[in-house]
Amino acid sequence: MASSLRRHPHSLPSSSAAAAHLLRRFSALPDVDHPPPTSTPTTPRSSPILDLQLAIRGESDPTRIHSLVAAALSSPSTYPRLHTSRPLFSLAASRLARLRRPDLAASILHSLLAAAPGGNPSPGLLARAISLFPSPDDALRAFSDSPPSARSDLSLSALLSSLLRAGRVDEVKATLDSAEGSLGVAPGRASHNVLLHALVRNSEIDAARELLDEMASKRVKHRPAPDIVSYNTVLAGYSSKGDGEGFEKLLKEINDRKLEPNVVTYNCRIQWFAKKGETFKGEELLDVMESKDVAPNYLTYNALVQGYCKEGNVGLAMRVFKRMKVMKRREGRSALGVSAHSQTYVVLFRSLVEKEKLDDALWICKSCFAMKVAPTFEAVKGLVEGLVKGGKSVEAKDVVAKMNLLVKGDAKVAWEKVVGELSLEGAASSNP
Repeated sequence: MASSLRRHPHSLPSSSAAAAHLLRRFSALPDVDHPPPTSTPTTPRSSPILDLQLAIRGESDPTRIHSLVAAALSSPSTYPRLHTSRPLFSLAASRLARLRRPDLAASILHSLLAAAPGGNPSPGLLARAISLFPSPDDALRAFSDSPPSARSDLSLSALLSSLLRAGRVDEVKATLDSAEGSLGVAPGRASHNVLLHALVRNSEIDAARELLDEMASKRVKHRPAPDIVSYNTVLAGYSSKGDGEGFEKLLKEINDRKLEPNVVTYNCRIQWFAKKGETFKGEELLDVMESKDVAPNYLTYNALVQGYCKEGNVGLAMRVFKRMKVMKRREGRSALGVSAHSQTYVVLFRSLVEKEKLDDALWICKSCFAMKVAPTFEAVKGLVEGLVKGGKSVEAKDVVAKMNLLVKGDAKVAWEKVVGELSLEGAASSNP
């Protein structure tokens, strides 16, 4: 779904946007050659909040994590504005959820809301907290217990998203319909976009289209006007369903309404072309994105690489992959290339082995090892056998040795069986 292209949703991740903003600011600074210090500089004091984050990250006892955060919340003088630190509470909640203590995560978030200045959380704080609750029931209780002044369309959309993540689509619909009467919040665009996502995820594409039409035509007074996120969500639904007519008609509507396509819009189109076996048309959109000042993200390149691999054009897939690796954001945006998803490496590696492009396959294989990702065993077997056949036994042994270190658990037995079938002297040893 479009919004899930978001997780990774509907635009560039906020961390990327923040990094770009900082780079723009720093790029405006003059170049100055600073003389060496004449005296020993004082060590800067570390941030108490950063220290707390590091302590949480290194802690494996859930009760200890809870105690650390609770103590910090009760010490506002030591941790000023702690309630504004979303990364810290996101880290604590996710750690506790992984340690199977969602009750402690909920307790921390309820304490966070109670510790807000004046005891009244701001609309932004309530929305952030609700988005972190591991259970939609806890999120609903926090929303219901909050003062009316803190409730907004943003926090309502966070509550609806929590219900959607739990697969409770019917409750998403019911909560939005009754929100103004029972919760005191008139659903706005953000909440309606969550409903669109819920309908699309539930394969109710016709209902999603009807809702989008109501928003666009303003036939229903309480429906807000749609934005590009609204259209992207339904567009992704048509793509998933394979409805070419609906997909093309909605693209035309986006153009007629003069909505500015964003990276998600282009990704939907690229994925559509790849699905139809016309990945080259998707690649042409990269130039369009460049001219429109829309920066591609990893999903853009993943769709192209996997599309070309599916079509058997590994040369073009490798060209796009290399283009991704060296792609630089335009001036002031970023000095880093776009990262690919690990699955893209695996798909590309398998295709290169099948086409006997062994040099490129070896490079991709080493990249997988660097990410601690094990490619498919059969593809690795094909690479090793191809390297041996080409007189590159040293490289082949190195691949086997690194796989021996990487493969763990139940997969170890299956891998050792593959190694046993290799005609490579000494390769079966688990010690590189």
